[in-house]
Amino acid sequence: MAESSRLWAHELAQGLLALVLFGALVVRAGPLHPATLMIAGIVAFQIGVVAALRSSSSTRVQKLRLASAYVVGLLLFSAPRAVVPALGLSSRDELLLGIDRALFGETPALRIAPYSRLWLTELMSACYLSYHVYFHGALAYALLWPVDKARRLFEAMFTALPAGVAGYFLIPAVGPLKALMGSFEAPLSGGPLTALNDWVVQSGSAVYDVFPSLHVLMTCVLLDHDRRAHPLRFKLMLPVALGLIVSTVYLRYHYAIDLVAGLIWFMAARSGWSRSGPPPQL
Repeated sequence: MAESSRLWAHELAQGLLALVLFGALVVRAGPLHPATLMIAGIVAFQIGVVAALRSSSSTRVQKLRLASAYVVGLLLFSAPRAVVPALGLSSRDELLLGIDRALFGETPALRIAPYSRLWLTELMSACYLSYHVYFHGALAYALLWPVDKARRLFEAMFTALPAGVAGYFLIPAVGPLKALMGSFEAPLSGGPLTALNDWVVQSGSAVYDVFPSLHVLMTCVLLDHDRRAHPLRFKLMLPVALGLIVSTVYLRYHYAIDLVAGLIWFMAARSGWSRSGPPPQL
């Protein structure tokens, strides 16, 4: 497994984002700021894993190396909660809202608010929760495959994810639910799925995690992969994914431009893959 001795594309992408954030934090917040130390820990973890595992040709070791990308990815996703304030960045919700209004007349979350219903909120919450099942489940299942096949999915997912997270720092925003709270006539009402989804969002939110929509970006990456590697799963997940995308607006988490940006990010990533090789036809 000669390829195992090289840095993989997703390791380079994740490492680049972490190093850029570390450098910016050292300059803006200082080397001993908690956010700086947190990012330094991510960099140290990734370097340690790659240094320890890249020389081994063991299948189990290389799958452990792939799994470490999942850990780094989740840590980078959660970083904006601490890093955005540490860098002194301000919320840009007004910018995103202004773009929506210029393009669509009004941000869709406000436009469709009068049509909310308890049953529809439950359905949209189920669709939104499906993202976590799809994202985490597909990666876990991939680890049962041969390393080369599993790596295609991990490489696609974790080159796209840090590119998306970088957008959180370029245009940090909290989304319509928080930024426009006073503009909605009433909060969404739902049942147990809505309550579960609210808890998941509150527990796992990176706070400034709006632009671009990772729900769009990462779902498109998964669907693109499954279209070739798992046609049946693709057919099953496609209608769910469409509901998921609608739910991001219905549940007031995203501006429409966030969804457009997620699609643009995906198309750019896919264009890069087509030029450099991965993800190849399966």
